[in-house]
Amino acid sequence: MSFLLVDEIHDFLPRKGARGLLRVPGDVADFPLSLVVEAVGQLAAWVAMENVDFQMRPVAAIAGEVLAYREIRGGDELELTIEVGALRASAIRYGGTARVLGEPAVELRRCTGAMLPMDAFDDPVEVRRHFERLSTAGAAPRSFPTRQEFAPTVVDETLGDGRATATLEAPLEAGFYRDHFPRRAVYPATLLLDAKIELARRLLGPAGATASIRAVRNVKVRAFTPPGGRIDVVVTEADADDASGLRNLRLEAYADRDRVSTATVHFEPSSE
Repeated sequence: MSFLLVDEIHDFLPRKGARGLLRVPGDVADFPLSLVVEAVGQLAAWVAMENVDFQMRPVAAIAGEVLAYREIRGGDELELTIEVGALRASAIRYGGTARVLGEPAVELRRCTGAMLPMDAFDDPVEVRRHFERLSTAGAAPRSFPTRQEFAPTVVDETLGDGRATATLEAPLEAGFYRDHFPRRAVYPATLLLDAKIELARRLLGPAGATASIRAVRNVKVRAFTPPGGRIDVVVTEADADDASGLRNLRLEAYADRDRVSTATVHFEPSSE
């Protein structure tokens, strides 16, 4: 089981960008938007880490806008591309896309990753070796965690009129912690985002189960969530966009009343 979501790196241009590939196994029934965001972010991370000789790595994130054009299915090959807007020792700013058969599936705009010392999270020598493998032979085939394996436990949940709250508990042990990260396990912020989106679907009731995500905006991650950490999530519904008919929900997460992350998700109701 792996949480390294780039299988190959091509056309690597130091400080400028790269192309990559992620093969979604055919037996994966549900590959959420959050993991596509993770894959594009990881490709950007390789550019950032190579720039500082693998002494630093991006570990926190801001995404101005994530646009979803189609769902990802088992067997899809995601063609990943990132373009660097600015790259310093302290942060990387970038945009990126994931395409399937040349057509855009997911697009990330105005993203920023803050850099922290590599050796606090991973072995710099091993990270460099993995980069070299991705740039030559590529990663060996591996499995992905199922949604049940990576999802946090719902300790309690309340659904109300235009508002939902829940207490979530990150898994204490999980295979993906070996990659995220070997020296300091952190529950991935993208998986927390996925859990918040699922709570938003439940708030919308039956319509939420079939609604399509069209965008996630103003994503900000402010703190790490350790294994076993408890997070209080609040989802509130805003007025529908009169022009598009989207259902707009604000997602917030707190740990001991300190804000951990925020985002807004925009759903398009099913026409069926």
